[in-house]
Amino acid sequence: MNYKYKILEIVSVLLVLLLNSCQDLDIKYKNLPDMETVYNDPTNVYNVAKAGFFNYYMINTSSISPRMSMWVMADQGTCSWGNSGMLDLSSEPRMPFNNDVSYTYANIFETYWADIYGNISQVNDVLSVINEGMEIGDDSKDTEMIRANCYFIQGLSLGYLGLVYDKAFIMDENVNTEIDTITTYPYSEVTQAALASLEKCIEISEKNDFSIPADWFGGSEYTNTELAQLAHSFSARFMVYMPRNASENSLTDWQAVYDHANNGIQRDLAPYMDNVNWINWFYHYTVRPDWAKIDLRIINLMDSSYPYYYPEDGSALPPASSKDKRLETDFNYVSIINMKPERGYYHFSNYEYSRYEYNYVLGVNTGEVTEFSAEENMLFKAEALVHLSNLPAAIGIINNGSRVIRGSLDPVPANATEDQVLKAIFYERDIELIMTGFGTAFFDMRRRDMLQTGTLLHLPIPAKELMLLQKSIYTFGGIGNADGINTSNGGWFPEK
Repeated sequence: MNYKYKILEIVSVLLVLLLNSCQDLDIKYKNLPDMETVYNDPTNVYNVAKAGFFNYYMINTSSISPRMSMWVMADQGTCSWGNSGMLDLSSEPRMPFNNDVSYTYANIFETYWADIYGNISQVNDVLSVINEGMEIGDDSKDTEMIRANCYFIQGLSLGYLGLVYDKAFIMDENVNTEIDTITTYPYSEVTQAALASLEKCIEISEKNDFSIPADWFGGSEYTNTELAQLAHSFSARFMVYMPRNASENSLTDWQAVYDHANNGIQRDLAPYMDNVNWINWFYHYTVRPDWAKIDLRIINLMDSSYPYYYPEDGSALPPASSKDKRLETDFNYVSIINMKPERGYYHFSNYEYSRYEYNYVLGVNTGEVTEFSAEENMLFKAEALVHLSNLPAAIGIINNGSRVIRGSLDPVPANATEDQVLKAIFYERDIELIMTGFGTAFFDMRRRDMLQTGTLLHLPIPAKELMLLQKSIYTFGGIGNADGINTSNGGWFPEK
């Protein structure tokens, strides 16, 4: 494992340095620097740190990641095409995940794992040289900014490993991969390590005055205060999304979630896609015409009279209607469904997502794409308040948010029950947060026991990695493995 990730790091670092230093594309690279040379130069270290969030974003929005398959497993999106493992993992009844190096889409799950560790390795090396005394910038003015940012990226990376896989390695700047025994930890401990890294980011940010340049985060400058807010919001996100079932969800520290969200972001984290360097491939494949569609589960939420399951005989469905204005502003009805009936009409839907101008049609469109919305942060607060027995405050947040402002829906009444308030919160999470954040719908369905029976609750360590470690290959998923621990034994269908 160590050798592989070091090679990934070397390639990534050299690409970063080339992109930041070369103006002439015809330059021949004859004497590329070795790693020791790279990390002995503060300018190089600065550029490696600069790439941390870009790497994180591209890893989490790549089509060579589990994001698209998790989207369809959550029945928020639907697609009968095979790319990114969407067909295999959303077919009904659910089948076991094919964790084999020969699997056609094995690279989807292997690459995500490896790329995250490659990015972690880079920020860990930056932290190591800073801890050894390197100062960056005139009079060391950039040193603490870079430290805070590296802990931020370290936290995000560990956080998603904890959300996606059943177990993972905890790698930080204190781990010496040459002499330390590297072992795996369960997802709960990986998540705790992520929270510890984010806490370090918060501490450094609160004690120092700096601004992260706009090009680091895709077009917007972030002050030290705003970086701390981001770290708080991601902490809330990881705490809320970690549970694998409703029982674990009931054990969430909702006071801590509230505290993080209360100190969280005030504006959307929405990098600008220039479609040159910053490209959101998840959007490219999920909003392009005649490809993926919005699952009827979502349309049925807005129009309860509308089928939540496409007719088994393939009969055409008319447009839905709803009091929620977002059915018109965010979704587009199309009459042609470019999917294969022999793969199951349950994949069919007439609705595409159309809220954002950015859709990468023909690769020419540009625009901001929301990665973490302020509304998501507010919904964390509202949900925490429900569990802290403060329904009036939770209702106030909902009624001052997207439900009324964008949806033009009636406010939640003051005498609403806890179940009614939670229903309103998760309605907003499905409609307003759709397409934002990696795996949001999957994690929400998972923690409420609503993923279809047989859906895996997390991915196993990729077979390729297990073979390198000389460990037994294992997998999850499938109706016969529905234990509610690694594979869902729940579901959301009222009936079929």
